[in-house]
Amino acid sequence: MMDPKGRASYVKKRLLFYNICAFISAASGLSVIPNVEINTQLRMTSSSLMDNENRPFAVNIKVSVLQDKRDEWLKQIKLDQMCSRRDEQGCLQFSLSEDIDSPNIFYLHEQYADEAAFTKHTQTPHFKHYDEYLKAKKPLEKEPEVSFFYPLGEGPDWPKRKRDAPKTAFCVTVNLYPKAELRDEFLKVIDNNKQGTDKTEPLALQYTYGESTSASNVFHFHEQYVGNDGGKEGFDAHAASAHFKDWEGFAGTDPFAKEPEVYFSRVIED
Repeated sequence: MMDPKGRASYVKKRLLFYNICAFISAASGLSVIPNVEINTQLRMTSSSLMDNENRPFAVNIKVSVLQDKRDEWLKQIKLDQMCSRRDEQGCLQFSLSEDIDSPNIFYLHEQYADEAAFTKHTQTPHFKHYDEYLKAKKPLEKEPEVSFFYPLGEGPDWPKRKRDAPKTAFCVTVNLYPKAELRDEFLKVIDNNKQGTDKTEPLALQYTYGESTSASNVFHFHEQYVGNDGGKEGFDAHAASAHFKDWEGFAGTDPFAKEPEVYFSRVIED
């Protein structure tokens, strides 16, 4: 169990984290704070605090960019991406993709060794440069949708696992809201889907999922597939698998408190 001094230190870090988000919001004119109650995170038990401080950390961001700002925004976000990959040991992945049906809607997926590594990311010169660009040029059409989550089922080697950057891939970004009473069954089916994807699908690069850092029973996903048709071949193979059929069977039983949100995109990589 975390001692009082350690618990106080962790709460201080959490407040710093949300203060960073608030600073970004004020500077850019856009909110990057999750649409949840901050106090939820601070009311966690001391044992959970110790676990959360060292567990895998990820973020999904959906960004809508103004058409006339598209090229300059891409230049700035790619600079942030390049520097994050190159200079940050704790940054394990920084993926950028564009919606397959709606131009100028982009998805960022970032993975960090732990939450402290993400906090360090927000303090880097390249992150601050990108934030200053947002403030000065205001390239976004509306507030970005930001989802922080703790990836599950990734194994103890997570902090050392830097992901390769594919030149092209078909991506799936998903938000799921299972009913509280079906949580255990949901997690069992999802873990089966992940294990099947990771172990039996040669065209599946990634199946990352986890629970929101701030809301129970809210889960976020990022998947990547390769193959013909810009990676769509890999996704189609996934959708035809036995473990995905098991998931479809569960999803057909009305298990959600809120409708799922599913977005398809393709990686943008120079």
